[in-house]
Amino acid sequence: MLCHRCKYLGALAPVLMLLSSNLVFASNGISLSLQEAEGLAIDQDPRLSEIRLKSEALQESSVAAGTLPDPKLKFGLMNFPTDTFDRDQEPMTQIQLGVVQMFPSGDTLQLKSDRMVDNARGETARAQAQQRNVLQQVRMSWLDVYYWQHAADVVAKNRKLFKQLVKVTESLYAVGRRKQQDVLRAELELGLLDDRETQVTTMVEMTRANLAKLINQQAAYRPLTTAFPSLPDIPNPQISKQRLAQHPLLNLEQARVDASQKDVAIARQAYKPAWLLDVTYGFRDGYNPNGSERADFLSAMVMMDMPLFTGKRQDKNLSANKLKHQASLYAREDRVRELNKAWEVSNAEWIRLGERVRLFETSLLAKARENSKASLHAYQNDQGDFSSLMRARIMEFETELKAHRMRVDHAKSQAKLLYLVGDDK
Repeated sequence: MLCHRCKYLGALAPVLMLLSSNLVFASNGISLSLQEAEGLAIDQDPRLSEIRLKSEALQESSVAAGTLPDPKLKFGLMNFPTDTFDRDQEPMTQIQLGVVQMFPSGDTLQLKSDRMVDNARGETARAQAQQRNVLQQVRMSWLDVYYWQHAADVVAKNRKLFKQLVKVTESLYAVGRRKQQDVLRAELELGLLDDRETQVTTMVEMTRANLAKLINQQAAYRPLTTAFPSLPDIPNPQISKQRLAQHPLLNLEQARVDASQKDVAIARQAYKPAWLLDVTYGFRDGYNPNGSERADFLSAMVMMDMPLFTGKRQDKNLSANKLKHQASLYAREDRVRELNKAWEVSNAEWIRLGERVRLFETSLLAKARENSKASLHAYQNDQGDFSSLMRARIMEFETELKAHRMRVDHAKSQAKLLYLVGDDK
C-alpha cells in the first residue's frame, strides 16, 4: 500500500512542481512583459536555430565547392618480363609513380562556389524572415492573452455590480416598490455573467496554451503586465515601402534568382573542355649495351573532353537551367505582389482601427458609463423601468469589452505591419 502511494505521489510530483512554481511567480508579482516574451520566443525557436546552422554549413561548403578535386596518386609496374620477372632483363621494364590532376571546364569551380554563397545568403534571409515571423506570432499570442485576462477582470467587476443590483431589486421588492419579475431578471443576468465568466476563463487557458507553444510553459502561465504594451512606431508610407522592398523574403527570392543564374553560367561552361594532367616517373634498373646505367623515364600526358555532340546533353541542360532561372524571376515578382498586398491591407486595417479606438476612448466609453449611472438613478427613484436599467448595464459592459478589443486588435495590426517593414528592436 505504501509503495502504491509512493508511485502516486511520484506521478504527481511534476504537476505539483509546475503549480508551485506558478504560485511562486504569482505571489512574488513577477509578471511577463511583451518584451520578455519576445526574447524567450527568439531564443527558444528551434526552426530559427536550424536555419542559422544551415546558413553556416553552406558558407563552409562554398569554400569546398571552389577547390580543385584531390589529385590522384598512381603507382604501377610496366613491361615486366613474365618468364623471369627480373627488373633489369628488359630495357622498357619500369616501376611507375605518378600524379593525376583533374581541372573542371572553364570557371565551373568559381561559379559553384558563388552559387553556394548565394544559397547561404538565402538561408540567412530565411533566418531573418523566421525571426520576424516569431516576433509577430509571440506578439499576437501575448496580446490575445492580455485581452482575455482583461476581459476576465471586466466580467468579475460586472459580476459584483450585478450582485449589488440583485440586492437593490430584492430590497425594493421587499418594500413593494418593484415586481418579483425584476428580481428574477436580475438573477438571470447574474447567472448569464457566471456563464460568461466560464467562457472567458476557457479562452484565457487556450490563449495561454498558444503562448506556451512559443515560449516555455512556466513563463506562459505567469501573470502579464497590466500596462498596455508599447510596440515600435510604424514609419511613414514612403519609408515603409522602402523597408518592404528589403524584406527578408524578397532577399531570399533574390538569392534564389542569383543562384539559378549561376546554374545557367555553369551549364554554359559544359561547352568548354575539362582537362586532366597526368605526370608519371618511371624507375628503371640494368645497363645499356655500352655499359652505362639505364636512365629513368619522365612522362607527361594531357587529356581533355571533346564536347562535339551537344544537342542532347549540354543544349538541353542549358535550356532547362534558363527555364528555372525565368521561373525564379516570376516567383520573386509574385512575392513582391504578395507583400505589397499584405502591407496595403494591414495598413488600412491599422489606420481604421486607430480611428475606432479613439472614438471609443474619447466618447463611447464615457457615454456608456453615464447612461448606466443615469438608468440606475432613475430606477431607484421610480423614474425608469428595469429593462432600461438592464440594457444600460449590459451596454456599458459590452462597450468596455469592445473598446479593449479594438485596442488589442489595433496593436495586432501594428504587429503585422512590423513584420512587413521591420523594426529597430
